[in-house]
Amino acid sequence: MKMTRHLIWLSIIFLAACAAPVASTPPATPTQPSSQTPTSTPTTAQSAPTTTDYFPEVPRGRTSEGYHYLGKADAPVTITVYSDFLCTSCAIYTLDIEPRLIEEFVATGQARLVYRHLLQLGERSQILSEASECAADHGKFWELRRELYARYNQLYFNTRETVIDLAAGLGIPVDDFTTCLDSHTYQAQVEADYAAAMAEGIYARPVLRIGNETIIGAQRLEVYTQQIERAAQR
Repeated sequence: MKMTRHLIWLSIIFLAACAAPVASTPPATPTQPSSQTPTSTPTTAQSAPTTTDYFPEVPRGRTSEGYHYLGKADAPVTITVYSDFLCTSCAIYTLDIEPRLIEEFVATGQARLVYRHLLQLGERSQILSEASECAADHGKFWELRRELYARYNQLYFNTRETVIDLAAGLGIPVDDFTTCLDSHTYQAQVEADYAAAMAEGIYARPVLRIGNETIIGAQRLEVYTQQIERAAQR
């Protein structure tokens, strides 16, 4: 009899436990992405079109040494830019500052902009400098230069393929461009430019020489405009 009552009580306890409501577990709260301080990147890097000419109304040519320039050949002030295509500060200067200098001083005939190759970041810098010269064969040096700086942080990977795609986007025949690039047509030229820059004491990037003054690194617009105005007064 005692065993029967014991079994009855165990059954009641078991049924009560099964009937008890199960506490619901609240859904997990989605994890919000942590806020990160944005890196200093060119503000125009994503918006630069691949089909628009680079200041087409501004004269362009080469100096007697073979360096590319924008502006009047006899402009009273020369702005020489020493730059590497894989350099972050160089990209910031080229995309954010330089267009305003061109609009204010180069397009108006007050200054001439000269570009010099630096190869400070290794083999990829060499490839990209040679590629810009291959683009020059088709009148697109300044256009490819802009596209390279707009995507400088993508060019550490698949460098050759990426630059070929960029050249094709500018209307440069792929076969001609690839042949020029792979045969290293301009290797000696860009290496000679870099050697000349080092002989001139250029060991940083970017470096701008305006008149007799040297400006190192990407600076505020006013730093450049003030120096150009001082050089024009000399």
